[in-house]
Order: sequence, then structure tokens, then C-alpha cells
Amino acid sequence: MIDTNLPSAPIPPPLRGAEYGSFAHDTIARRLPLTGRRVLDENDLAPESARAVAALADEIPDALVRPLHDPGAPDLALWDAYLAPYVGQSWLHVPWFVAETYFYRRVLEATGYFQPGPGSGVDPFAHQKRLGLEYARLDHGPDDMAEAILGALWGNQADLSLWPAGEGGGPGGAHLLADDTAAATALIAGLASEGARADIILDNAGAELVHDLALADALLTAGLRVVLHAKSHPTFVSDALIADVRLTIDWFAGLTSPAATIGARLGVALDTGHLELRDGWYWTSSLLGWELPDILRADLACSGLLISKGDANYRRWLGDRHWPYDTPLSHVLAYLPAPMLLLRTCKSNVAAGLDPARITDAAARDPQWITGGRWGVIQLYTR
Repeated sequence: MIDTNLPSAPIPPPLRGAEYGSFAHDTIARRLPLTGRRVLDENDLAPESARAVAALADEIPDALVRPLHDPGAPDLALWDAYLAPYVGQSWLHVPWFVAETYFYRRVLEATGYFQPGPGSGVDPFAHQKRLGLEYARLDHGPDDMAEAILGALWGNQADLSLWPAGEGGGPGGAHLLADDTAAATALIAGLASEGARADIILDNAGAELVHDLALADALLTAGLRVVLHAKSHPTFVSDALIADVRLTIDWFAGLTSPAATIGARLGVALDTGHLELRDGWYWTSSLLGWELPDILRADLACSGLLISKGDANYRRWLGDRHWPYDTPLSHVLAYLPAPMLLLRTCKSNVAAGLDPARITDAAARDPQWITGGRWGVIQLYTR
């Protein structure tokens, strides 16, 4: 019997930091310790928490993965299960996606996010998020659905785990590797005529969330109901919490441009139930796309369209695996319970559904095309 909760193609091995010279290796060996030290610099931590964060940064990449030491935390039993296959392996040898999600959960352990005391409920990445929103701008709302989709895609270039706010740079440039905009807008129009539901699985707060909310507004205006899925706790530096969504909706009210009306419409939609904000432990877990909990799978099956934002979500759906880049997307995402629109700028060596000729062209023009954030995809999977 075919397991419909798995990809329909043979599943390749996961990316690991032990692949020396790879982007995954650089992330674990260099970027994660750097992120830990940035938490020290940007927060006034209690001495015990500061020592714990410094120790975390120092142990990577050669220490062995251990269970969480976070008594009473609401997700402790979940993480015991996630980590069971990997305890005793080094940071470099566990799958990359596991290592990254584990690192950000270890940051919260170190700062006491789930414990009584000065770190309780304190977002250790709040400074970066505030700067990200300060640098955000939206002069006017999108004129049509295609523009809203494109804005949400390129908003994903604002990733504070790669390019900290206020330090300039960022990827620059914008090139599409795949563009299913026409098919996506046609599907959305059909769903709107039925008053169906669309779900946006959010990525980063700050400038990206501004554009995601503009897309949500466009979907609501078209006649859809919208559910926004945020993270249940701080992770990947800038990933959006429900509190970040509410703060950004309020941010619109301070604009002097026509886009200020977006916040007002979103507020009304929240009050009337046409817009819902949800979070859940799955979105901060190390689980892969085909490991959706049954309750969440059943809920997402009620959606007419899932809109996945960003690179980390893309990696989750593809299992963070070494798929050949031209593997048909339908072979990888066959397990999904609903159609999905993937809006992602490429910041990791994971991809599927790409035209080989487009890959050749991108690689010739930009040696970092798959990791540099300058190339993006608008990919629609329909069942």
C-alpha cells in the first residue's frame, strides 16, 4: 500500500553540517555561534543566563546533542521525542534542520524563556525585530493579487538570521527561478468566489511580515477567509509570533501613505473572525512536512490554499533533503492535504520543481544562486 502521507518519490538523505564546505556546515560552525553571541550583545541577561548562552555558543559545532534541561516547559516532552534519535551525536552529524531548530530552542532554555525569573516570556531577538520593523516601508498597498504575491515573495529577502537589521547589505537583486503567478491568481479567484479559506504560514517579522499582511489584506478583500500561522515561541531570530503580527497591524496605523488603511481593514477582519491568528508547537519543531500531526493535517485539509512563506518553511516541506533540483514538485509534496503556494527566496541548498535550463542560467550568472537570497520561486502545487 502507498503511504499517502509521504512523498511519492524515494526520499534522499538529509543535509548535514558534516558536509564540509557546504552552506549547512557554515551555518552550524559559524553562523549559529555568531547568533548566540549576538543574543549576549543585544540583551541585558541575568548572569546565569549569560553564562548559559555563552556556553551554548562555545559548544558548537563539536559537542554532542543532549536533551533539553528545561523543567516544566510546555514542549519538553515533545522535544524529548524529537531528539531521541540524535542524542549523543554531534551538532554536525544530526540533520541540519534538526540542528537549527534545536539551537533556537536551546537559546530559550539558556535565557529562561519558560522558567520563572527575569527571562520569562522575554523574546531574546526583540531588538532585531524592532529594528526590522523600523526599516520596513510600504508606500501603498498592492494593486492586484499578482503584485501582492510578488511583494510577499521579495519581502522574504529581509531575513534577520542572515542579514541583521541596520547593518546594510542584504542580498539585493531579484530573479525568479519559477513563476506560477498566473495559475495561483486563477486558483485564488476561484476560491474567492466560493468564500473559501486561505492559510498563510508565516516566516519573518519586520519588513517581510508587512508584505505578508498586505497579501492577507488582498485575500480578504477578494472575499476569502484567512488564517495566519505564527510561531509559538521566538526562533530563527526573526520568525513572527502572534504578538509580532498584532504589533505590525498596529504599525500600519502610523503610516502617512495610503497603505495605512490596510491595518484598519485587518483589525476589522480580526474582530469579525474573517482573519484568524494561530500558532502551534509544530511550527517550532524539528518535524518535517510529512510528519504533520494528525490534528493539524486535518485542519489544513479544510483550507483551499496553503501559502508557505520563506526558506525554513520550504526546507520543512521538502524534508531538508538532497532532492535533485529538477525533481517534480508533485513527487515531493504528494503528502500535502491541500494545494500549496510556495513563496521563497533561496537561502539553502534545497529545491525541487526547477527547470534544468533555468538552473544552468542562474548558476552561470550567480555562483551563490541557491543560497544568496537573490533568486526566488513562486511555485504552485495542486493535488
